[in-house]
Amino acid sequence: MPLRPETYGYLPPLSNQQVETQVVHALKMGWIPHVEYTETPASAEFYWKNWPLKPARLDAVGKPLPLTAPQVLNHLESCGRRHPYASVRFAAYSPKTRSMEMAFVVKMAEEGQ
Repeated sequence: MPLRPETYGYLPPLSNQQVETQVVHALKMGWIPHVEYTETPASAEFYWKNWPLKPARLDAVGKPLPLTAPQVLNHLESCGRRHPYASVRFAAYSPKTRSMEMAFVVKMAEEGQ
């Protein structure tokens, strides 16, 4: 049985539409999105590395505009392509509570590293 960590570990893998729905919800709640990946298969040794989420646009003052759902989804896909033998997860942090509000694995590591 494959390892299924995180929030939706008891469910079958999420479809692209379901992942998009969760990302949209996190952004509507004002949470800060993160894309993370790990190549470590042992659940006790997970150390997730951050995938850089660079804003595509700046406002008139030069401050980065918030990321949109399609931009976050593109980052998830790019991370998965760049690291084919890694697990990729989406995490959302609340600036109010300073805690992780949501995290789920979008792509599990491929077998046969």
